Amino acid sequence: MRLTISTGLLLALCASGSIRGQTWERLGPDGGMVVSLGAGPGDDVYLGTTDGHVFASSDSARTWELRGRVGHRMDAVVTRIVPDAREMHRVFAAVWYQEPGAGGGVFESEDRGKSWKLLGLENEAVRALEIAPSNPVELVAGTRNGVFRSVDQGKSWAQISPAGDQEIRNLDSLAIDPRDPDVIYAGTFHLPWLTRDGGKTWKPVIAGIIDDSDIMSLRLDATNPARVYMSACSGIYRSENQGGEWTKLQGVPYAARRTQVIVQDPASPKTLYAGTTEGLWVTRDGGESWARTTSKDWVVNSLVVLHDKNGGADRVVLGTEGQGVQVSDDAGASFAEANRGFTHVTVKQLVADEFNAGHLLMVVERTTSEIQESRDDGKNWTSLLPTAIEHGKPTTLNIAEVKEAYSSPWGWLVRFDNGRLWIWEESNKSWRQWKLQLPAAKPSSTTGRTLRASINAAALLPDAHITFSQKDALISTNVGLLRCQESGSCTGVKAFGHAGKIRAVWTSASGHEIAVVKDGKIGWSSDGGETAVWTDLPVPEAQVLWLDITQSGSQETACLGTSKGIFSSRAPATGPWQQIEGGLPAGRVEQWLHYPGIWVVSERDGGLYVSSSNGVSWNRVDQDAERSTFTGLIRTPNTTVLAGSQSEGLLQLKLE
Repeated sequence: MRLTISTGLLLALCASGSIRGQTWERLGPDGGMVVSLGAGPGDDVYLGTTDGHVFASSDSARTWELRGRVGHRMDAVVTRIVPDAREMHRVFAAVWYQEPGAGGGVFESEDRGKSWKLLGLENEAVRALEIAPSNPVELVAGTRNGVFRSVDQGKSWAQISPAGDQEIRNLDSLAIDPRDPDVIYAGTFHLPWLTRDGGKTWKPVIAGIIDDSDIMSLRLDATNPARVYMSACSGIYRSENQGGEWTKLQGVPYAARRTQVIVQDPASPKTLYAGTTEGLWVTRDGGESWARTTSKDWVVNSLVVLHDKNGGADRVVLGTEGQGVQVSDDAGASFAEANRGFTHVTVKQLVADEFNAGHLLMVVERTTSEIQESRDDGKNWTSLLPTAIEHGKPTTLNIAEVKEAYSSPWGWLVRFDNGRLWIWEESNKSWRQWKLQLPAAKPSSTTGRTLRASINAAALLPDAHITFSQKDALISTNVGLLRCQESGSCTGVKAFGHAGKIRAVWTSASGHEIAVVKDGKIGWSSDGGETAVWTDLPVPEAQVLWLDITQSGSQETACLGTSKGIFSSRAPATGPWQQIEGGLPAGRVEQWLHYPGIWVVSERDGGLYVSSSNGVSWNRVDQDAERSTFTGLIRTPNTTVLAGSQSEGLLQLKLE
């Protein structure tokens, strides 16, 4: 997060005002990770994500819309979506939460995914869910703790696997015999199990399977339910006698054997589709031979086959990890992207160029990670190539390893996980490594020698702070605060040059004023870091996230962003500090933005708050469709804010 924010962010608190209205728009990019797909009895297709959001298509996966969110948490993985074949408005969802031990549950929507209610198993991480074909009021769920069944459409649940059983637990897949709802197959992290009496007794069905196989998918043949297809980490298997004996099918290479899903083509029962971590594999002869029909780089998480009611070709719909939704109208021979309206991309960084108006940068995680640039306030975006020059030779940067992006006086700058810094050179359309040089050290007391070395990954702290004046950079390192030039030459900042963890750094545009949070105090300097005055923090040092200092006329004001809210002071060198409240929760403030009359704040656990009264009162402006962790806020003309979202892509908020 940038530490140097717009001048004038903190003004004297004034009379309360209000935001008259706001309008949100999803700007894309299209695509994102698909966790689950479910086909309804009509033309509806449902899509589950990793944050509880459910998208839906009413035109057989041609276009999409965001319907709603399952529950209220932002870490809800919708691992299975099961539409009710009898009632087109009813949909069920299996959910588990990413927070360890938080559970999940089975949820139901009666309005085609717009609103959801918890049916049960709220303390269970539900990873599999099926409706009994011959008894639609019966639901079976697989969780971390075992197999559960409801015989009243989810109103009540009972565990039908032995409680505390160390084998029938950690469920990944389920299948129910279409003729007899008491015949249930359960795939666990360790081999498959079968009950023929509704769970009273269970037996492992493992003959022919390599031991310790994670069973990811189970599929009963539509023409012969005694024939069962199963995918495991050791490959794809077929049984002709309800799992009594399994035959391992050949043709899918070992590298692609993590098969997430197997689906049979209802119009051509010998055609099966296997979605793997290395693309889609198709068999046209019941599993005797297989061929991959997509790129091996695709990770296929889910798959449905949509029957064409007008006699045309059935449509194969893939949900992938990086390519979003892909569709085929030639039985899986070729695929085309179908992400229109499905916007669920990760924006890792969103940065405004403080030295050039309208110039923006965005680090996006979609099919691959990429850096995009806009020169018209976000209306149009182009990709910056990952090419770089290192040691005089061309190389390719792994954008997925970008830790943070910055606006510097010399152009865009990115810091990687390994500590390396790269500057974008517009003239060469490539990245140049910014090699920083440590200042000369004092002579060693034992050898008398003076040492000089390049700052490397070990010297830059993992959470190093970098901020810029109009001419140089201030960087926190393991040898104190350094002032660095475009050439990479660095000198120590005298008042902040001793070792110790620096929590936050601020500098004025001129570079004469510097503030540093360190060792439980705030150090203030008005002479470029030659001297400093130290004062106490209003909160424990570990809670500090960022620091900003602004000046309005002769009035200097400081703002401290913390994990417990925002604190401000008109006399930062002496205090006192007061917490900003007025409807702003005392949570972790990650991003904020100010322009005349408007403050905008985002909190880590979700929530975008706006004040038109210089912080006296706040309104929350994000609705469920936008609720996410925000990764950047930028002001554009006409009272418009661009918000980078960790799951919803790039959003635009128009304020009135």
